Amino acid sequence: MPHGPDTANEPGAPRQGAPSSLWRNRDFRTFLGGQGVSAFGDSISFTALPLLVIALTGSGVAMGIVGVLTTLPDLFFGLPAGALADRWDRRRMMLYADLGRAALTALIPLSFIVGIDTMAVVLLVTAPINLLRVIFMAGFTAAVPNLVAREQIGRATGVVEGLFSLTFIVGPAIAGVLSHVVGPGPTIALDAASFLFSAGALTLVRKRLQADRRDDAERPHIVSDIVEGVRYIAGQRTLRTVIAFWGVASIASAPLVPAVIFYLAIDRGQSSDVVGTVVSAYGVGYFIGAILAGRSAATRLGAGMLVANAASGLALIAFATAGTVPLELAASAAAGVTGSVVLISYLTLRATIPPDELLGRVGSTARTISLGLQPIGLFAGGILLDAIGGRMTILIIAGAILAVTGLFAFSPTLRGAVAGTGQRPA
Repeated sequence: MPHGPDTANEPGAPRQGAPSSLWRNRDFRTFLGGQGVSAFGDSISFTALPLLVIALTGSGVAMGIVGVLTTLPDLFFGLPAGALADRWDRRRMMLYADLGRAALTALIPLSFIVGIDTMAVVLLVTAPINLLRVIFMAGFTAAVPNLVAREQIGRATGVVEGLFSLTFIVGPAIAGVLSHVVGPGPTIALDAASFLFSAGALTLVRKRLQADRRDDAERPHIVSDIVEGVRYIAGQRTLRTVIAFWGVASIASAPLVPAVIFYLAIDRGQSSDVVGTVVSAYGVGYFIGAILAGRSAATRLGAGMLVANAASGLALIAFATAGTVPLELAASAAAGVTGSVVLISYLTLRATIPPDELLGRVGSTARTISLGLQPIGLFAGGILLDAIGGRMTILIIAGAILAVTGLFAFSPTLRGAVAGTGQRPA
């Protein structure tokens, strides 16, 4: 498809007859419902899996190893997955990935029933589960802009992230209670079931999730597709700056969740239901931030990312020095607000700058940078947890976040970044 200033005929671009409201868009509602249930399952594992690793090993290094296994697929398979999302049927990619994740995730609670070493199962299935997540997210990133009009992408991103945050309000609290009652391993069964629901919802979406593609015979080699995506990012100054900022910030904050759970469960000796409640407070704040960020999608998103990221660092300092559960709840909620603003601003910029035929590759290349390099932070965080404990590790993470924000605040490109129109750079 040719690129140029006229984007009226591109998928996701403003067009006559586009729905005036996201809620009148049947396919978007169906897709959103399936992903909402899936996100609820993710929020269960988000809390239950670290609690399971702590219960089985009591080790911060073990938590770091599981974290590394979670993100390594992004480093090694992110780029090919993005290229495949721009070639293959995105609906099928997501459907098969959901079915695979359901089967693999179910092996963790099943290990309790059959008496297999659960920690060994966790180590065996974590990387394959997240390889399928990489494939799913490649399709997901490129699919959402085709479900709505391009001028609705900011609001749609806010709605999606807002729904996800709602699941993280109730999910971690439920996971904490269930982990306390039946154990964290069996609790993870809810996540396996949620993937099946998501797969079912995908079969009901009628709209095509990609623009017309060239015939297979006309397509270049997949390596050429990957290179094209990398070159696009390299040649788009705003996009490459935004991705660089998010990538460095992601490495700095990678060990945050293990550090918070380790701090609460080990350093402070809190029960799993208290841990779940504190994580749920983050979800409350995230929901508020998603609403705020979705309504400001046309503003200077880059400047908002910088301010919110700095506020995140300050909220983490408050959390680590609070000393009481009520203050920790307040600081966790504040971190949720700021974290949501940063993420939604970033996703909006990433979804509106590239044209449709590059959305999958741009999204996966960005995730390869941000998630693929997280093992650096996760491994370092695991060592710090065992060496100096959760409180000091959180303070170090907060300092790193503030340092990254201060460095990128000198970039006029990032400070002035706004949502794009889906065009190649001139």
